[in-house]
Amino acid sequence: MTASATARDRGSDSRVRTDADSSQSRGAKPGDRCLLYQNSDAHPAHRVFADAVGADRRHFETGVRPSESNGNTERIVDRIRTGATLPAYDTVIAEGSAPLQTGLAYKLRRPETTLVYLAADETFYTLSERPTRYLWRGLEPLSRRLLDGVIAVGRDVYDWARPYLGDHPVAYVRPPISDAKYERLASLSPNSPREPFTILSAGEAKPANGYDRLARAVGRFARTVDADVRLVVLGEGHEAEGYADRSHVLTPGFVDLDTFADWFDQASVYVQSSRGDAFPVAALEGILSGTPTVVTEATGVRELLPPRQVVPPTEAGLFEGLRDVFERSSDERRAVASEQRDLVADLTESNQGDRFSTALEEFV
Repeated sequence: MTASATARDRGSDSRVRTDADSSQSRGAKPGDRCLLYQNSDAHPAHRVFADAVGADRRHFETGVRPSESNGNTERIVDRIRTGATLPAYDTVIAEGSAPLQTGLAYKLRRPETTLVYLAADETFYTLSERPTRYLWRGLEPLSRRLLDGVIAVGRDVYDWARPYLGDHPVAYVRPPISDAKYERLASLSPNSPREPFTILSAGEAKPANGYDRLARAVGRFARTVDADVRLVVLGEGHEAEGYADRSHVLTPGFVDLDTFADWFDQASVYVQSSRGDAFPVAALEGILSGTPTVVTEATGVRELLPPRQVVPPTEAGLFEGLRDVFERSSDERRAVASEQRDLVADLTESNQGDRFSTALEEFV
């Protein structure tokens, strides 16, 4: 499969300030399709998908549009109520597993609607650790009967979901890199300086991203090499986490686009240290920037990279991955990073919006 192929078979961006929220565009007539989103609005990549098919965005627990949203209520009763009160749509797309609960309630009321799960979250990967595993076991018969198809951002995420949802028609459409960041990152020259050896990561300050393990691995790594080592973690909230006080760790916070690109330009390696992550755009941005990129085995982007750049989601695994990158020459690191840019070169908003639209048409 090519880097962004839409293959068929059977069986919050808080790192950088941008104003990239694409407008409603081509696709179905307004009102035909709905995307059930989470939080204050859909993920930026999913907004591209929604706009590509002309989907109305509605919050999965309150039913409101983004301009009126106050975020999640975390109440299952609100999901059922929203499923029972949303207006008629030909197609409903659920952004993640929690909105899928609303979609199932909606489909019970309107069986003629096409219900599609946008599989882009790690919920089912970590479900065995969550109390909601009992809910999903109870919902499994409904999911098998009512769900019409799955559009997954990577192969892992549907593999995680299949035991709870059953076998359904599935299409794979990778998330796009936003136009603004694509332009800046693609303009960078492949780079991987040895001094200072800068380990870059970007994302939300949440346990699933594994920054505590990464910080410990970096501390251990810094004690074993003859180089100035630093870990830079972009995004809001990191300054309040325990790892922010560790030596070698910098938490610049929420940065503008130029600063965001500058950090990638200075990075020796980009690391996605996730304990579970469907297909993070940040790792794609690392590859596009021409920075050597390491991801964990629990990160969907691993399907793009050779085994040498995929490590266990543990402190020891991250340490070994960093040491492997460091022991290569700067020229070798740059050469590998330059070659791998082609893996994500076509993941533009336009291309991935078109691919999502094509995938959805096969279900409806």
